[in-house]
Amino acid sequence: MGALARQQVASARRRLGLTPAEFAEVLGPVLGWTPSGEMIESWEDSIVPPGDVLLAVGLASQATPREQGDLADFDVIAQLMGHRFCDVEAIYATRSEFTSRMPPHTLFDDATEIRAAGLSLNLLCQQYADDSLRRLIEGGGSARCLFLDPNGEAIKSREREEGYRLGHLAALTDLNIQILLQRVRQRLTAEDRPRLVVATYDETIRFNIVLIDDTTAVVQPYLHAARGVEAPTFVLRRRSTISGLFATFEQTFAWLWERSTLQ
Repeated sequence: MGALARQQVASARRRLGLTPAEFAEVLGPVLGWTPSGEMIESWEDSIVPPGDVLLAVGLASQATPREQGDLADFDVIAQLMGHRFCDVEAIYATRSEFTSRMPPHTLFDDATEIRAAGLSLNLLCQQYADDSLRRLIEGGGSARCLFLDPNGEAIKSREREEGYRLGHLAALTDLNIQILLQRVRQRLTAEDRPRLVVATYDETIRFNIVLIDDTTAVVQPYLHAARGVEAPTFVLRRRSTISGLFATFEQTFAWLWERSTLQ
């Protein structure tokens, strides 16, 4: 049994492509204490590894082998969480519940890049202060904002679906576009203005997507006969080396942006 335990340690380390010292560093966060490389070698060759080490090794063995890169980017716990939840960190029943738990300023104040695609983008245009967005851009940040075309066919379909009179959502969307163009972009310097880009698209709307930097996403589906504020809201955190839902919605944003019209 001792030989089998030692073999488990050696097999897990070789599978991940790590040296004994690197494997010790990877096991540290899982164990709550960090062994040395020499201890790893002894657990492979001569000493029966303790029970907590075997449990940690079992968890680590489920991670994806490390590719070329910095060991600091190799996070076993993040990988396991990513595998299990596909980047989903939190789920809220409605947008109202989400905004009460995660106000817009906690999402955007320290951001360096915002990419947003949806219908009217109320989270950014109505619930986040104009001055705050200007400061973000003036501080070197950037924002790409993609609205459903107020003059397109897709927004008319959505108005019928939500039970509004024709032009209701189009007017709200146009108002938000003008907020960004007149109250934010026009007040920026000529040097800063190119970092705030506003565009429209005319495609069937399925999701509201807000990507903050390269790490956080807020995603909502558009439900039949329900307003956006009533839809469930998902918060995603991109896990290192994991191809999860963040990448999926990043690709969706890119697909819509390619089909957009700049304003």
